[in-house]
Amino acid sequence: MTGEPLGAVKVSIVATENEEFQRHVMTSPDGRFAFADLPVGKYSLTASAYGYRPQGFNQHGDFYTGIAVGPDLDAGNLTFRLVPDASIEGTVTDEDGEPVRNANVALFQRTNDTGQQRTQQVSGAVTDDRGHYRFSHRPPGTYFVAVSARPWYAQYPIQGQLPGDPADAAHLAEEKAQLDVAYPMTFYPSAEDSSGASAITLHPGERVTADVAVRAMPAVHLRIKYGDDKNPGANAGNGFPRVSQRIFEGTLVPVMSAQGQNTAAGTTYEYTGIAPGHYVIEMPDPGLKRNGGGWYKEMDLSGTVELDARENPPLATVTGALMLEGAPRPSGKTFVVLVNRTSGENFSAEVTAKGTFDFGDSEIRPGTYEVVLNNAPGFQVKGPLAKGARVVGKTLEISGGSVEFVCTATHAVARIDGVVQRDDKPFAGAMVVLVPRNPASNWTLFRRDQSDSDGTFSLHEVLPGPYTVIALENAWDLDWASPAALQPYLKNGTPVDVAGEGKLSVKVPLQ
Repeated sequence: MTGEPLGAVKVSIVATENEEFQRHVMTSPDGRFAFADLPVGKYSLTASAYGYRPQGFNQHGDFYTGIAVGPDLDAGNLTFRLVPDASIEGTVTDEDGEPVRNANVALFQRTNDTGQQRTQQVSGAVTDDRGHYRFSHRPPGTYFVAVSARPWYAQYPIQGQLPGDPADAAHLAEEKAQLDVAYPMTFYPSAEDSSGASAITLHPGERVTADVAVRAMPAVHLRIKYGDDKNPGANAGNGFPRVSQRIFEGTLVPVMSAQGQNTAAGTTYEYTGIAPGHYVIEMPDPGLKRNGGGWYKEMDLSGTVELDARENPPLATVTGALMLEGAPRPSGKTFVVLVNRTSGENFSAEVTAKGTFDFGDSEIRPGTYEVVLNNAPGFQVKGPLAKGARVVGKTLEISGGSVEFVCTATHAVARIDGVVQRDDKPFAGAMVVLVPRNPASNWTLFRRDQSDSDGTFSLHEVLPGPYTVIALENAWDLDWASPAALQPYLKNGTPVDVAGEGKLSVKVPLQ
């Protein structure tokens, strides 16, 4: 990144159309490398060295510029800028400045890999006896650090555990109240809500110190009642309630410090070790009711909170069928996946030999879900038809109860090949985006690529429909699936109407 030549770097090439063709060399002390006598074609170029993660040539996320080799093509004079590893480390302390050992430290990174700004966990660590943690070998980017821990001295009284004598019970209750505390999830440097988290901008090769201070507060007591006097334990099911909280753009994370047990002969479940705040409580596995037995509740918690399981909104049970068009069903197991881009959750169901699927015990929280396939190469989802849920574009809006939908996927898809041009000359390293006509609810129709050294690109498995192809310079931070962010570029893009399978060729001006 500084222009200093790097010796002893392993440089590798792989033929794009034949991954068995690979070659490797080490750079000389002046940083130079060469691959001679290459067949005509395209090659991916990667490099790695001590202190440098393996990375592609001009890499952006999962994309990098391929090198085209052939007559009248200049595949020399390349400058491969390696980005050195960076790190984040720090110490977790309590309100007295003492180190907090065995704390769970989560590292989150903010990216736009899905087309919009999202903050997702990328690594985790546990503090040592000094309260120290470290995240090494990280690429540059924007990061956040969050800590979940339990005070080592915390004791959580369970209902019914106090002595029978009123005086003894009052004295013991007062003593235990001082130990009935919890740490909230705390974000660097000391925020108790993700909205107050400080971003850590990590530059190439940088070593950042991020110390986090946690503060104990009186713990919440959450009691969940099942059934009634005539039918104690009804709806208790086979599992335990799940307590989570939303952070950043809506990602759900479990509360790791929470602990609980059944009390009162199985009719009540009590959770302790939770700091006051906003939480999602749910029972995804009711066991006794196949349809709509699960429930969830999103609410603020403080002090002692009692919930009646019968009064909470239901989770959804989802079943359906998959229809494949244009090719035989692929070998191996195929899965239908529901993706919630807000919470970051994925729910998966295996497709049976008859083409049916059942999400079973993975009862699903209300929300908007994209429908995608896993382990079905070459097939793309055309669109669902649903009963019990609303279909908008390629998404399902689930509100609860019983949902049935038919998912149709086709193998009859197109490929768009093209070249990015600036002043009628090929341009390498541009971000190319295929934008559907209605981008807001058709995220699965987007395609992206990075133009190669000869300006060419390929967009694969494109469903029939109207699109616009845009090519942007230095726009890798753009929210490429946001209608508002795309609007300034669509008018100068290249329209393309995909009518069926086959190949289309386009020329796209650089913007």
